[in-house]
Order: sequence, then C-alpha cells, then structure tokens
Amino acid sequence: MLDVGPSSSFEVDAHLATFVDRLAGDAAAGPADAARRRIHTSITAGTVPPGLRRLAEALASAAGDGPPRPRHPAEDVDTVADALRGNTLVVLDEFDVDAVVTALGALVRDGRRVAVTAADRAELTRLRDALTPAIVRSCVDALPAMSPAEQRELRRLLATATPERRARRGTQLPPAGSFPTVAEVADLCARAAGTIGGADGLLADVLSGMDPDRRAAVTDDARRVEAGLAALGPRVPGLWTWTLLSNLVHNTHAGVFDHLVDQVGQALAADERSRAFPPVTVQGSLGSAGVDALRRYVEFLGSGGRNRAYFRSQAQRDVQQVLRQIVVGGHPAESADDIHAALAHIELAERLLAIDASCRQAGVPAPRSAADLTELAAALSGIADAARAVGALRHDVLFIHHNSPVAVPDLDSAQHVAAMILEYDAHGSADEAAHRLDAAAHQVGLLTPATRTAPEHTRAVEALRAHDPDAYAAALDEIAAARCLSDQENRCAELLDRLRRNTPRVAEAWEAASAEHSSAYGLAWFVEADRLMSSLPGEDTVDVVLLLGAADLGVDRLLLTAVAPRLAAVVGPGVRQADGPTLLGVMQRASALVIAGRVEQSGPSAQVVHLSAATRARQSAGSARQDPA
Repeated sequence: MLDVGPSSSFEVDAHLATFVDRLAGDAAAGPADAARRRIHTSITAGTVPPGLRRLAEALASAAGDGPPRPRHPAEDVDTVADALRGNTLVVLDEFDVDAVVTALGALVRDGRRVAVTAADRAELTRLRDALTPAIVRSCVDALPAMSPAEQRELRRLLATATPERRARRGTQLPPAGSFPTVAEVADLCARAAGTIGGADGLLADVLSGMDPDRRAAVTDDARRVEAGLAALGPRVPGLWTWTLLSNLVHNTHAGVFDHLVDQVGQALAADERSRAFPPVTVQGSLGSAGVDALRRYVEFLGSGGRNRAYFRSQAQRDVQQVLRQIVVGGHPAESADDIHAALAHIELAERLLAIDASCRQAGVPAPRSAADLTELAAALSGIADAARAVGALRHDVLFIHHNSPVAVPDLDSAQHVAAMILEYDAHGSADEAAHRLDAAAHQVGLLTPATRTAPEHTRAVEALRAHDPDAYAAALDEIAAARCLSDQENRCAELLDRLRRNTPRVAEAWEAASAEHSSAYGLAWFVEADRLMSSLPGEDTVDVVLLLGAADLGVDRLLLTAVAPRLAAVVGPGVRQADGPTLLGVMQRASALVIAGRVEQSGPSAQVVHLSAATRARQSAGSARQDPA
C-alpha cells in the first residue's frame, strides 16, 4: 500500500506539506493539484485545516509513531450524527440510497453543514432524487453568502428565540441616552407638584416672584460661587484652602489674609529682581548692622565714592568684614553690582521670613523656597476670588426680598444656595417644570414612528405626561429589557433576510426549526468532488463531508479532509473495495469507525458498529420516502 503516513514530526508545517504532497501524488494539474496548492497556502498562513491534521495524527498513531489511538466505544450508535460527534473519520458500509437519505437527514437535524459530494454526478443525482421534502428544503447548490460567524450568530438567535422575542420583530426602541434621566424627571415632577419643601421651597418661591433682571444678577452670583469653589478642587476635610476660605466667610483672619497676599506679591517681585543677578551665597549671619553697612556702602558708591586701597572711607571700612561673608557668582563681592545682588538676595530672604510668620497665623503651609511662591500666590488668589463670590451671594440673598426667608451664614449654606439657584435657573418654577415635562413627553414620543413604537416606550411617554416619576423609572427598566429582545430579534430578521436572498428554502427550514424548537439548522450542499477540490471553501464553512461512492476512490480524494473537520465515506451495498492504494484503505489504517448498514463486517484495524433498532426503523421509513423521524 502507498505510504501516506507523515513522519514523526508531522506537527511541523513542513511535514504536513509533505503529507499533502503524498496524498496528491504526481498530479501536476487538475483538482488534486488545485487542492494541494490551496492547502499549502493555508499551511503557510498558519491555518492548517483541522480535518487534514486529524487524519495525519490518526495515521501517525496507527503507525506507532505517536500516542496510541483511543479505542472506539463498543455500544451501538443510534445515528450517523451521533457517530460523527465523537469520530472524525467514519465509513458507512453497505449503505443504500435510503440509508444515506436517513443519515443525511440526521446530520441536517443535528445542525450540520454537510458537503455531499461524489466523483460521479450520477451518484449525486440518485441521492437527490430520493430525498424527502424536509431534507430538500435544506439543500443548496452553493453555500450561503454569509460569513461563518454570521451563520453561527443566526443559528444562535434562532435557537434561543421565544414567542415574546418574536413579537418584538420590527419594533424600535431608542438608545438609553435619548431619554431624560430618572433623577431629572423626579426633580421636575417634584417642582411641578410644588412638593419641594423647607428653605429650598422658600427660595424657589422667592426666585419665581423676582424681577427677571434681578434674578439674573443673583444667578450670576451663584455661577461665580460655583466656579470659584470648583477652582479650589475637591473639598477634602482639613485641607487648608477650604479651611481658610471658611474662616474668611466668617470674617476671620481677613486682615492676616490680606497682609499675606501683599507679602507674597512683594516677595514675587523681589524674587524676580534677584533672578537678574548671579547666584549669591551668604556665609553666616550678617545681622542688621551688616545689612545697614551694605546699604550705606551702596549709597556711597552711588554718590560718586570709589573703592580705595589706601585712605579708605568710613563706609568702605565698615563694609569690609561684611563683604568677606558674601560670595556672588563664585567670587567675593567687590563691585557695586555684586553688592546690589547681595541686597536683592537679602531682601528676598527677609520677605520669606515675614511670609512664614503670616502663614503660621493664617494656618497656611509656608513656602519652603522662593520656587513655591507662585503656587502659593495662585492658591491665595483662588481663595480670594471664591471669598468675594460668596460674599456677593450672601449680600444679594440677604437683600433678595424685603423680608428674605433665606440666609447664607456659612460656606456650606452658600454652596447649597448657589446650587439651588442654578437648579432653579435650569428647571424653573412649577409651571415651567410642568411645561418641560410635557415637552419631554412630546420629544420622547417622536423618537420612533408610531407604527413601530413598543408598549414600554408608550408607557414612558404616559408617565411623563402624568408627572409620575415612579412609573417613568419602571418604564425605563422595562425598555432596557425590551431593547435587548428587540435588538436580538431585529438582528435575527436581518440575517434571515440575507440568507433568504440566495438560499430561500434554507431560510424557511431554519425558521421552521426555530418555531418547532428543534436543532435542524443544518444544510446539504450538493457539489461534485472535482469542483469541490478545485475550489476548496473557506475555513469553518462546512462541518461534514459526505463522500458517495468511496469504494472506487484513490488516496488523492483524502484531500477533501481539508474541507471540513469530519469525513463520512459511503460504500454502497455489495461494492468491493478497489485494488491498490485507496481512500478506504487509508481510512482503515487511520482506525476510522465503520458503521455497517446491512451486512456485519469487521476489519483488522477498523471497528464495526451496527445501527440500533430505532435507526433501522427510521431507515425503513426513509425507504418509503417519508421524513426521517
């Protein structure tokens, strides 16, 4: 027999390619060569056909060059579909046309996509003429123009369909973002009903009775408060910025704060001046006398005095010891510019010390160096802006009415009142809130055409018109669940329409299977073997190859294992296996499961499993041209 088994390294792509070449033989053209070239391309791309790989593994195991092949179960197999669930290679021995019809029906009912093929067109014609009407509905001359993923999605949607979901076909449910939020509707309903009580209700009443210009001014104050507080960042307990702002609102530390702001501004100016000079280092403490000596010496030089080596002036003699303590730009201070640099450095240091004292009084972290001054100045500026905004709001709210019922005694109340004013500005009075609810109901009702509006959508519109926040919340929950069902059913309908365009009978059969809660989502593609090998279908488009007239076929037809993960070879009654290397011989070496249709046979390397009595009864029914049970 022809040695078609792969080497011990068949897992390697190169050895699989060699295995394919052995199967194809010497064919330099024709279907076998076309299949070989297509398979080589797949191997190079790293997508080895699973059926071909399993055949190679089975042959390697049978040759003792790999792990032992698992033994087949000894119990009877009820149907061919059952056999193919656990076996990739099956021989249907002594199967007449009626038995093949029964087997094909079982595969289709099991949801298998079957490529029914034969080397002789007459074999396909005889089988097709014998098919029952139920199987005929699942027959195609070309595979559906849908990707495998779309086919899986459609079959999943059909298998999980329920009457409730089918009733959703054609309905539209808008996305969740197109509906007003439950919180917004609840607030509007409360305003429309006038159920906002306490100080908030009093404030709303006062605002509704105000002159529009006056109300706009108060609203601007509230916006400034909101912006000022937002600029300070999150309100963390104990954070110095919020603590200082709260003290300023209570008019505590106001003088210290103003003085600190001035000091920081002056220190920033001093820092800017010192940056114009080289770096200055002061060794030890100069003391106030030393600083005064430097200033007198600068005045002396500025008035025309000169630095003398002999007959020095009093100002020069007083400053000599001080200059020895100062290094400017890496050298001792000598010139007037050096002394100006030293004085700028000393001024900045003095101002930082003064800032440190003021920070301790105000409860503010002192800057560790001049580099921290900018950040401190920005923080103080933000606090000042927020304090002014809160002060303006407190003043306007205090005089909002001659007998104002609203007070803003502290920062918390100011923040709350500002939020309520802005809330009122956004939603308005009770009449305005009712009008907004009615407008929202109208807009929600226009989201979908009236003929495609779901009942949950209608309930949401009715809840808005009734100003019922609880009913609206319940309707939104129902819409979320209904949207999922509607999206699934509409997607199912879309995929069915696409399937119906080129395979209408298959679409009809699958839809009927869904209604009957069966798993008959398979199809039977009748195609000649030469055509199939010349143009191998894409990956995951066929589940089983049902090969008719297998007794006379050569080993090159084993390239059909690249079409699907499973191969079922059919041998008719009384047909003897051809001499020489054959497809059946290789399948026997690969320990293919043999199912005897009529006569019990067994081979040295293949297990024969008889069909059960139930299956034989179905075969008898199939011979009478009835639908398989």
